[in-house]
Amino acid sequence: MDAVFENVTLSALTTEVRTAGDGPALLLIQGLGTDHRAWDPVVAHLAPHLRCITYDNRGVGAASPAHPSLTVEELADDAAELIRSLGDEPLHVAGVSLGGAIAMNLASRYPELVRSLALHSAAAYPDARTTAVLNYRKKILEHGLAADFLRPFVALWGWSPDHMTGDLPEGAAEITAMAESNYAAHLHAASSRAMSDEELGKISSPTLITVGTEDILTTPDRAAHLHRAIPDSRLVTIEGGGHAYYAEVPQLFASVQLGWVLTHA
Repeated sequence: MDAVFENVTLSALTTEVRTAGDGPALLLIQGLGTDHRAWDPVVAHLAPHLRCITYDNRGVGAASPAHPSLTVEELADDAAELIRSLGDEPLHVAGVSLGGAIAMNLASRYPELVRSLALHSAAAYPDARTTAVLNYRKKILEHGLAADFLRPFVALWGWSPDHMTGDLPEGAAEITAMAESNYAAHLHAASSRAMSDEELGKISSPTLITVGTEDILTTPDRAAHLHRAIPDSRLVTIEGGGHAYYAEVPQLFASVQLGWVLTHA
């Protein structure tokens, strides 16, 4: 898969942007503590049909550091500025997990930049279970155990039962490759995010919402809430999929995402 890499300087960060494939442009936004490499298995299936644009959020991969009180709104501002810098708006936009929170915030506040939206394994705000999981990750950091325990802990909550023996994709939760302060900043953003029904109702782009039936973080009920709140939305349930179903079955994920983009190209 041929790809073009470019360092892009925005007002709040410098990041590495990778473009692969040709066709309608799709911006893919990754989740908590995860860099653009985690999209590779998906992009391999999408690039023959779409121009896939991936990048690193603040604090991960080749991007500049994140400050401790990082917010989803700031990450959405980054995405908006990146889209404008590419000069090809509006783009199709997809996000997974925290990337989904960034994408929905972007679409609500910058509707002119988003042609279609896809929210995968996402929720409008953290519920009690998600808050507990995020707080436990903070404890792992505070006790200096991140290198040994963070990645397997993330896998424990991310995989469905059928994929528990697998490994997270390259670029996902690689705490040994990023400063703990940056991971803590991502935890802050994930813990403090919140989108009201009024804000969700401002999303005007056609919106796809997907969720795995075995997702115990952003559960099917949370996806149904997004579907009720976002006016022009469609909900697709992935049988047997976990929170990280995009990595469990990347070909299926890519097929669903491709169909949505081509329907709204």
